[in-house]
Amino acid sequence: MSAPAAGFADVLRDAIERRGLGLERIRDHLAQRGVSLSVATLSYWQSGRSRPERKSSLAALPHLERVLEVPPGTLHASLGVTHTRRRRAPVVDLDALWPGSRHERVLARLDATWDTELDRLSVHDRLVVGADRRQSSLVVRQVLRARGDGPDRRVVLHFHDDTAATPPRIRALRGCTLGRTASDAERGVVGSELLFLRPLLRGETVVLEYELASPDHGPLESAYGRKFRTPTTDYLLEVEFAARALPTSCSTMGEPDEQVPLALDPAHRVHLVGSGLSTAGIAWSWDDDEADDVGDVGEAPS
Repeated sequence: MSAPAAGFADVLRDAIERRGLGLERIRDHLAQRGVSLSVATLSYWQSGRSRPERKSSLAALPHLERVLEVPPGTLHASLGVTHTRRRRAPVVDLDALWPGSRHERVLARLDATWDTELDRLSVHDRLVVGADRRQSSLVVRQVLRARGDGPDRRVVLHFHDDTAATPPRIRALRGCTLGRTASDAERGVVGSELLFLRPLLRGETVVLEYELASPDHGPLESAYGRKFRTPTTDYLLEVEFAARALPTSCSTMGEPDEQVPLALDPAHRVHLVGSGLSTAGIAWSWDDDEADDVGDVGEAPS
């Protein structure tokens, strides 16, 4: 009986070992060919935590094969090998979500090993915009389920485009403690490890709640959105405005013909709900609009 064919992660890992190059050297070789792949993406590919799915990632494979000195088509062919142990939800490359490796400096200082072993069942973002029109606080609640035994943390990354603002501080509120944190003020990125109270067993769920609060002046932005790397069963976004800084209009984010107007409720809040989304967000404006940037929250590697 012949041995089973190797999958993409196995083929890539073997090729890297034979070539004897570190991931940073491989990234640099690809960059010389005009191909942008982060070290994090290469690491996740060789570990099997994600694989190339998008058109841009598939287009990078022939260049990667040349760098690794394997026969043309080797890596692409290995993508056709499927494993029947369990079906995994597709994982979007971070490079596709955040072009220019905006996340890389922060992610390199955190341990995101377990992120692909956690299903996102529910995400709830509650953003407060203060009287100065700046984002003053963000409280996030996530419900996660372990795909296997062992997950003990969740890594989160948050982005804002107002890089003149001081990066917010992350504080664990419920179901977790704060591990390592890292920030890149130049690129408006902050991240942290949220450590579970104990490692999870397969099928167990955990409820995490944490807060981002600005130590002085928060980012001055006119939208908040989330990009999802993996499908999320339920998503709820609430934005609350100070009574002295009510916007003149609010809507869902998207192309002009896809935006849905949202009306403030008596508590000065708007919200949206959805499931299975790739992106979601709310935008707002004032008559004398001073804030014209867009703030984002990015899913951690998963």
